[in-house]
Amino acid sequence: MPMTLRLACLIGIGVCALLDLIAPHYHLTAELIGGGLLLIAVVATLIMDETPPAPKPRVAREES
Repeated sequence: MPMTLRLACLIGIGVCALLDLIAPHYHLTAELIGGGLLLIAVVATLIMDETPPAPKPRVAREES
């Protein structure tokens, strides 16, 4: 599974939440960075379409 921008942002948000639990004096830093990563993930979800295109249906040819 390739690392996508949304997955990287999700991991970063998790690290920020963990940092907030381990070191409460970094609460504002973790909140700002986590919020920024969440914003990037939302924008990436709306702008970048990572779904593969649907296959085109084959047209049946009549053989004579």
